Amino acid sequence: MWLCCQALFSTDVFSAEHTGSVLWRIVHTIYAAISSNTFETIHFLVRKGAHFLTYGLLSVLAFFAWRATLPSPQRWTLRWSVLAVIMVFIAGSIDEFHQSFVASRTSTFRDVVLDTFGALCFQLVLANVLMRKERRAAALS
Repeated sequence: MWLCCQALFSTDVFSAEHTGSVLWRIVHTIYAAISSNTFETIHFLVRKGAHFLTYGLLSVLAFFAWRATLPSPQRWTLRWSVLAVIMVFIAGSIDEFHQSFVASRTSTFRDVVLDTFGALCFQLVLANVLMRKERRAAALS
């Protein structure tokens, strides 16, 4: 389901032109005196932050899907995390390939790198949380 959302985000509806007008109304309501340059910086950061967060979330969902598919008594394994990151890399690559056919979108490998970096960061946090839980459970038993 999340991949379907990602595909929607890859369409003209979520192009910079469309997200910019929505974000402009929100930011301008909060701070009417914002300069055009400052707004463009905010818009850029929001769009790149969306890449980081949405693909990071995809990696977490993929992790749990792999964990259900390839069960283990452990809460976390490197194999599940690596497979999740690989899935994000492939999904991000397909997303950028798709965007190369959408006139209002730009396609760049840098976004695939950002998507994959988001996945890696989310996987590190997930590994830390799950390994702590595993250590606590082992200490209690």
